[in-house]
Amino acid sequence: MVDAVQPQIYLLSDGTGITAETLARTLITQFEGLHPGWHLRPFVRGPQQLDELFERMRAGPQPALAVATFADAELRQQLRQCPIPVLDIFSDHLEQLEQVFGRKAESVSGRAHGIGDIARYDRRIEALNFTLAHDDGLATGDVGHAEVVLMGVSRSGKTPTCLYLAMNYGMFAANYPLIPEDLRGDTRLPGSLRGLRNRLLGLVISPERLADIREGRRPGSRYASLPQCRAECLAIDEFLFRERIPRLDVTHLSVEEIATRVRAELA
Repeated sequence: MVDAVQPQIYLLSDGTGITAETLARTLITQFEGLHPGWHLRPFVRGPQQLDELFERMRAGPQPALAVATFADAELRQQLRQCPIPVLDIFSDHLEQLEQVFGRKAESVSGRAHGIGDIARYDRRIEALNFTLAHDDGLATGDVGHAEVVLMGVSRSGKTPTCLYLAMNYGMFAANYPLIPEDLRGDTRLPGSLRGLRNRLLGLVISPERLADIREGRRPGSRYASLPQCRAECLAIDEFLFRERIPRLDVTHLSVEEIATRVRAELA
């Protein structure tokens, strides 16, 4: 039985809070029926600011939990005064890492999700620009620069996966949509992609799942009808088999899982 009172989770960070939120939300997935109240408090840079947050936590609904990622050692020390339980990510692990590496951590705020490594940051921006320019088969003239080209029917997850790969890993990802007109008869691989066979990957999806997704976009349309989705899914299967392009079934996968499997395919 699920408790009627849902917990409050405070995400505290002297940076963006992305790490704290990612970890907390991942942990919460293991508790079915739990729907916490989320309170993101990024860029906490001083003791007074943290004290004010403590007062809000003390006065707020209970139960409550703080998930903190403070690089600043003084703020981590101040967390001991927190009026609610704390999951202190840095304190719990930095000491062990210092022992393993034989050196002290520098305690610099914002490194995990700041610009940090300029070359890596610039690479991610270039990859994002490339992916946006090569969405849905656009700008095929220089598609040879792509590290991966995802192929599949409309709404099979190509665009969000490419954007995720670019933003998180700096991958030059393009996608090529296969519409019904492309899949009639003995369709062959487009000329612009024939030299990229080791970088092509087909995304396939069940007709039922595809129809559900399309129904949300164009309710009641032929585009979203189950017969249309079945026909397209069958055609893409035949196309990928004929062209010997590896396929990945994304029916039950999130964008994060698709991106991870794409990278594994290319490794």
